[in-house]
Amino acid sequence: MPPSPTTRLRLAAAVAALALIAAACGSAATTSESAPVTATQAPLGTQAPTTAFTTFDGMTVSLAEFRGEPVVLNFWASWCPSCVAEMSAAFRPVHEDLGGTITFLGMNIQDERALALELLEETGVGWINAEDPAGALYAELGGLGMPFTVVISAEGSVLETHNGPLDEGQLRTLITETLG
Repeated sequence: MPPSPTTRLRLAAAVAALALIAAACGSAATTSESAPVTATQAPLGTQAPTTAFTTFDGMTVSLAEFRGEPVVLNFWASWCPSCVAEMSAAFRPVHEDLGGTITFLGMNIQDERALALELLEETGVGWINAEDPAGALYAELGGLGMPFTVVISAEGSVLETHNGPLDEGQLRTLITETLG
């Protein structure tokens, strides 16, 4: 028996909603202040880029300054619902458990600074957050979708990249499998 017209309409609406979400979070968006990001996959095992970035506290740093401790780098934006959900549901509990042994670094890309700061205030995240307004570091590391997570060894090598949202269990598994 074929689906009723109401069921077909509901399915079409659901598919359209998913397409809008995928468009917002599945690819790098641009703002009026930045050019489109073109990603090239960073080969696993290579050294993480030494591109400088600015934290929301106003400090200029690079990934090289975190050598000696592993880094979990997460790219996010306030306009990405998956990023916002992942920040609280996955990263907050894992950071609370592992923050003393692993550096967690949030990297806001292609976003309005005021909106990013508002989200950080609302979520109360306790790890370092910085800005990558044009998405340069995101592109250097091979970001293809949002959110985008990169695991970097204590020696500065890119161990793993993950395009798309992670739940708490997936994030823990990613860290355990790549960092031991």
